[in-house]
Amino acid sequence: MAPNKSTYNNRNKSNNNKNKNKVKSKKSKRSIDETPEALDLDQAAISKSIVYKRGDCNKGIKKLVKEFRQVMEPYTATKLQETSDNTTKDFVNIAAHYGVSHLVGFSSTDIGSYMAMARLPKGPTTTFKIQEYSFQRDVAKAKIRPTSFEKSYLNSPLVVLNGFTRGTPHLEMVQNMVQSLFPSINVYTLKLSTCKRVVLFNYNKETDHVEFRHYAIKVSNVGVNRSIKRIIQSKIPDISNLGDISDYVMNGLGATESDYEDANDGQVELSSKMINSKAKNIKLERKGLDINTTQKRAIKLEEIGPRMNLSLLKVEDDLYKGEVLYHQYIKKSDIEKEEAKLRRDEAKIEKERRRKDQEANVDKKIKEKERKRKYLDQGNEDKHSDDDDEEWYRKEVGENPDETFKNNRKSRSTGGGRSNKKFKSKK
Repeated sequence: MAPNKSTYNNRNKSNNNKNKNKVKSKKSKRSIDETPEALDLDQAAISKSIVYKRGDCNKGIKKLVKEFRQVMEPYTATKLQETSDNTTKDFVNIAAHYGVSHLVGFSSTDIGSYMAMARLPKGPTTTFKIQEYSFQRDVAKAKIRPTSFEKSYLNSPLVVLNGFTRGTPHLEMVQNMVQSLFPSINVYTLKLSTCKRVVLFNYNKETDHVEFRHYAIKVSNVGVNRSIKRIIQSKIPDISNLGDISDYVMNGLGATESDYEDANDGQVELSSKMINSKAKNIKLERKGLDINTTQKRAIKLEEIGPRMNLSLLKVEDDLYKGEVLYHQYIKKSDIEKEEAKLRRDEAKIEKERRRKDQEANVDKKIKEKERKRKYLDQGNEDKHSDDDDEEWYRKEVGENPDETFKNNRKSRSTGGGRSNKKFKSKK
């Protein structure tokens, strides 16, 4: 007896459900493994940014914007597609919806290129002039063996500030802005396995410039033969011309001048618990191994790029506007600052007054339309007369209607003075 079609359909549905469950389980496992370290923290406390270009920029600044987005990963809009018509106001409007805390805008003119960092929602804003910059490919060309750092962008970078001394107000504001631009870390819960990158802001007193550098952190074993180290790092050389593996290890044939030297100033003692991930530590504990044993490791910084040399142009207390707290070229006296503050306060008061007047006029028009609608809904459309218009005019204007108002009323009632004569149609 052949089975009917319903049994086939039920089997297909059950198989499809099993396949869907398998796919969902794989996706869920993948999402757990690829989750950044900051998801364990409060999402509201994490600094998120939007890096964009302001107006029409040259090709160099457009590329610099893309590379700076990589620096700010993973808490930035990496695939943002803006146009030259987009303004800062557009990004401010969407920032609150996505929990964005900072805006970084790049712009270029005939005079130079600029980078502005702003904190939402009410500032402050620091504007830098970009004196020099280099791309990632320029940094890679200077290396003998450039490497890839794709996995390093899964975690936010560490921030290092150097040369920002206390006592200088504008430098302190720059320091606070840079520190708040990147997510904060907790030294007690931080896993060293998630520290993959470093961002350096170095203030040079001689040139009065802020040097920006972007590095990748590399950790290597200490006290291991260079030849063995290359094998551990899966860099197996060509040993076909050797008679035994001992020739490669004892003679140091795998060593090169570009290999990292185990200098004493670059060595630290770390426990396996701090170096390895949580999953790897669990596996080691199951095997009965001690994860608290200390090991010597050598730390190396390899530059990724881009590079920038910045000079602080100005600091404003609001979002791309407001009082100028510092300017590189314009110096104002206390009297000029007070006068500028009074002008800004007067402009704010005038703007608020106009806004209130506009809202009052809109409410007045809405109420009048509602009153007329109710009046006509009550069946008073046929009872409407010219006296009602004159009475309405007296209430609204406070005066008796003039001849112009009466003439306009008569023209509306007679169809605008047009003749009611009917024309013959053409045959």
